[in-house]
This record gives sequence, C-alpha cells and structure tokens, in this order.
Amino acid sequence: MKKLIMELLKRKFVKFGIVGGLGTITNLLIFFIFVDILNFIPEVISIIAFIIAATQNYFLNHLWTFKELTKDEKVSFLSWSKFILTSLIGLTINIIVLTLIIHFINPPYKVIGQFFGILSGMAFNFLGSKFFVFKTKKP
Repeated sequence: MKKLIMELLKRKFVKFGIVGGLGTITNLLIFFIFVDILNFIPEVISIIAFIIAATQNYFLNHLWTFKELTKDEKVSFLSWSKFILTSLIGLTINIIVLTLIIHFINPPYKVIGQFFGILSGMAFNFLGSKFFVFKTKKP
C-alpha cells in the first residue's frame, strides 16, 4: 500500500512539474519581454508574471494534475484563492532568490535569476497544492 501511495505521489509530482513547466514558460516570457526588452522594474513584473502563471497553473492542476480530487468540484474563487495564497510563499522565495542573484551575481540576463527563483519555490507549492488546495474532502 505504501508503495502504491508513493507511486501515485510521483505521478502527481510529474504532472505538477509539467504544469509548472508551462507556467514557468509563461512567467519567463512575460518577465523577459517586460524586463529585459522593455526595462520595467524586475520585482514588479515578477509579481505580475506570477499572478498570470499561477492562474494558468491553478486551472491546469484542477483539471489535470488533481482531477480525481476535484472531479466533484467546480473551479471556484475560494479554491483559486487558496492556490494563490499557497503560491505566495513560493513567490516570496522566488523574489528573494531573484534579488540575490541579480544583486550578487549580476547575470547578463535577469531572466536567469527569475528561472532559479521559480525553481526554488516548486516543492513547497506542490505540497501546499496537494494537502491544502486540492485535498480530498472527508465524507
């Protein structure tokens, strides 16, 4: 039984990673266009890119990654809000890592710092989604 549970968690984590990868692409494209091309403030655009990508991720996770947990539930503002609140911790980690990389490493493209910032919050976001946002309701 323990082995089965671990296998299911691995599959969910892979799906979560795919969804996160798509969100990362969305986030990085927005960030690159507005920061590296149009010279907007990195921290502000990071927040905007986060909201757009997190909303995309919420829908994909609801409809695909955790579909067996959400099959009887419709997409809702409450569930989306819980996803966003959970993801805010990941965003905080993202901005800290982004700022540290920009200020201490100074890469040729700031999007490199954004990439590592996104990676740094992924594990927490998965656990928060699994156990807080898309958790199974007890009968």
